Amino acid sequence: MIHGLSNQFLYSAYKIKATFADEIGRVRCGQGTCFFVKDRTKLVLITNRHVLDLGYKSGQEFSAYTLREIEVSGKIGQPPHNTPIGDVVFSLQPNVRFHPHDDNDIACVAPLLPVGAGARIDYFIPWSMFATAAEYMSDLSVCDFVAFPGYPPWHDDEANRPIFRSGTISSDPRFNYRCRDSVRGDCVAYEAFSYGGSSGSPVFALQKGIRPGLGIQFPDFREARFIGINAGHLRNERDGQGHSGISYFFKSTAIAELIEI
Repeated sequence: MIHGLSNQFLYSAYKIKATFADEIGRVRCGQGTCFFVKDRTKLVLITNRHVLDLGYKSGQEFSAYTLREIEVSGKIGQPPHNTPIGDVVFSLQPNVRFHPHDDNDIACVAPLLPVGAGARIDYFIPWSMFATAAEYMSDLSVCDFVAFPGYPPWHDDEANRPIFRSGTISSDPRFNYRCRDSVRGDCVAYEAFSYGGSSGSPVFALQKGIRPGLGIQFPDFREARFIGINAGHLRNERDGQGHSGISYFFKSTAIAELIEI
């Protein structure tokens, strides 16, 4: 398969750990995936709101907890080919913004203010790779193949590397998907096994077709595109526990809206 993603795209996923505390000193921690986006002028961190806002999905039980620290870990590249050999771990000041529409489970950390030395980000998603609203209307389709790197429980323990999982778009990407009141907003359903730890993974649409050139014509060719952020999965309604096989992600257009606020 010609998919348009190199090994380097795997390392766009970073592990994120969030620490929360309430007024009487009780502490809770959560973990997921995040990634960095380089827009026209700066780097920003993107993850799900529920990773950085303990009460967002958990309700009143955890509403008293506030975010105290963000720790990020991932790979750094080694010249000349930016080979991911070294590791980096650093903390960030919680300069968090949430998407203005509460249904969109997206958070942005900007500006990035590292705590201590060693903050280095060699892998990020360029702004030019973002799928636009026009592409959502004309270039993305049901059954398109997608892939998302992240840190589910089965990530690579050998060197704390993320792993890729894949799937196909299930709902019409031209429109927003909704599943009762549990999933709504600027999102798309896809058949894929997202799992705990994959919250915040970047989602890529794989390259479609063969690149034209040297006499080759392929009018439906499409580059690999960044199309959104994985946010969770739907449970089997029979027992409320098992994975239904359907996950969902929020669109790159919603992420762009948040970055540009």
